[in-house]
Formats: sequence, structure tokens, C-alpha cells
Amino acid sequence: PDFNPIEHLWNEMDRRLRRLETPIRTQDQMWDAIQKIWVELKNDVCKKLVDTMPDRINDVIRANGGYTRW
Repeated sequence: PDFNPIEHLWNEMDRRLRRLETPIRTQDQMWDAIQKIWVELKNDVCKKLVDTMPDRINDVIRANGGYTRW
């Protein structure tokens, strides 16, 4: 299992970038989109990742280090 929260954060960033209605055509547009998404992510996703960490750890312990839903 991957307990590295930054990996989950990057995955969510990627998902949100791909869902944008307007295609990104320039580096400046990409940077603007990333900054906007980051502001949104900081509040909801980061808190969720931290709040669910005890559950993640307990699931891995119960699975003896094997597969978990995370």
C-alpha cells in the first residue's frame, strides 16, 4: 500500500486537470490551472488524507501488510 499522501494529492491534481473544460494550450495556462486547483485541494483533499491516515494504517495491519482499499 502507498501511504505517501503526496502521491494521492498528485493523483487528484491530475484528475482535476484532465476534467477542465477549457484545453490547456500554453505553459502559462497550465501554471494558472495548477495554482487554482492547488488552492481548492489544500482545503478538502489534504484534510481528508490526514484524517483517513489512522484508518489506512489499521487496514494495513488487519491485512497483514497485504492489499487494502487504499
